[in-house]
Amino acid sequence: MIFKKFTLAAALVLLAAPLSINTAQAATFSTGEIKQVHHFQHEYANLNKKNYNVSNIYAKTPHLTKKFKVGQIADKYADSQLDYINYYRSLFGLTSITENKLAQKNAQKTAAVMAAINANPFVNQHGLPNETKPNYVSKSMWKVAQDTSETSNLNFNVSDQSAGDVITDLVTDHYNLSGSDTGHRAWILSSRLSTTGVGAAYGSNGYRYSVQKVLNVDDLFRDSSQPIVAYPSSGVFPIELAKGKNVAWSLYLSDKTVKNTPEITITDLDTKKNYKAANIENYSSSGYGNFKTILTYSPDKTPIIAGHQYQVKIGNVYTYKFKLFKQDTTTEATTTPTAAIATPKPRTYQYVSAQQRDTKMKSGVLLQGEKSWATLSSKNDTTSQQPQNYFDILKKGQWHRNFFMKNPLY
Repeated sequence: MIFKKFTLAAALVLLAAPLSINTAQAATFSTGEIKQVHHFQHEYANLNKKNYNVSNIYAKTPHLTKKFKVGQIADKYADSQLDYINYYRSLFGLTSITENKLAQKNAQKTAAVMAAINANPFVNQHGLPNETKPNYVSKSMWKVAQDTSETSNLNFNVSDQSAGDVITDLVTDHYNLSGSDTGHRAWILSSRLSTTGVGAAYGSNGYRYSVQKVLNVDDLFRDSSQPIVAYPSSGVFPIELAKGKNVAWSLYLSDKTVKNTPEITITDLDTKKNYKAANIENYSSSGYGNFKTILTYSPDKTPIIAGHQYQVKIGNVYTYKFKLFKQDTTTEATTTPTAAIATPKPRTYQYVSAQQRDTKMKSGVLLQGEKSWATLSSKNDTTSQQPQNYFDILKKGQWHRNFFMKNPLY
C-alpha cells in the first residue's frame, strides 16, 4: 500500500499534530509516521508524572536501624517504572517485559540495605565491595543485597523525581559515572530482557537508593527479539532523548560481533550537511544487555532539530534513517512551530571524573556472558560452570563501570 505523504508543516494543519519543527526546512512524514508520532505522544502523556520523595514513595515505611525492616514501595511507583521501561522499549520495537515478584522483593531488600548503611554514592556499589555489614542486617539479607546490586542498574539521587525520571536518566545514561559506555541503556533495551524488579529507599543522608534488576540468568539463553537496537531508533524518535549534555548515541547488535571501531557519519537529510561523530568507542567486551556488540558515539556538532530527518552511517556495519519529533506536547515549544527546542536543564550536579576503563580485568558480566555464549555456540563445550555458581562468579568481577550517580551541590 502506498501512503500519501505530506510535509510536516501541512501535517500540523491537517491533523493538528503537536510537533515542533523548523518551518524553513522540514522532513516529509507519511500519514503512517504521523499516526505513530501521535501514538507515542499519547502514550507518553498518559505516563505517571507525579514526583516522589520520602513522604509518599512507600506503601510500608522501612525501619533501617535495629529491628531492620525493608519496607515496600508504593505499587503506583513500581508500576510507573515498569510503564516507563515498556514505553521506552516500544520506541525501539522491543517486546514488553513484566515484573518478577522475587526480583521485586530482592530489589527492595537491596535498596533498604544500601539506605540503611548510607552507601557511599561516589564509589562502586555493585556487590557492596566497599561496605561493611551492620550487625542488625542478617547475613542472608546482606548476601541478597550483594547479589542483587551486582546484577542491577543503580541510581542514587537526592532530588525529587517521578518514578519515570529514574528510568529516563538510565536510558539517556547522561550521568553515567564511567563515561559513555551506555551500559544502563543497554540493559533496559536488551533484546533478551524478559522481567525486572525495582526497589527504592531513602537513607538518613537524604539519598534515594534505586535498584532495577536487569541481569537474569535465564535471559542469557533466550533468543534475541531483534538483531539490532539503534539509538536513536529508526523511524520516528523523540528529540528529548536524542539531545542533551553527555547523551551518547549507540548501536547494539544482539548476535553479531564487531571488533573494530568504525567511522560514523551523521547526515541531516533536510540541510544536506554531513557531520562526523566523535568519541566513538567499542564496549563490546563489557557484555551489557547481553549484546555481542556495543558501539557508542557522540553526535558532536550535529544540529539536532525536531522535524528533521537524519541518516547515520556506521562504517560498513549499519546505515539507517530516523526523524525527530517532540514527545512532550505540554510545553510552549510544542505549540509554537518556530520556538527553539531546548532540553530542560537538570539541577546543578557534581560530576565525578569518569573511571578509567580497565582493559586487563574482565567484568563479572563479561565473564558470565562469555561462559553463556560458549555454551550456546559450542555443542562440545564441557568447561562451562553451572548456573548455581552464577552470583559468586559475578562478584569476582568489577561491574562498577556500569554505575550511576547524581549528587546536587548545596
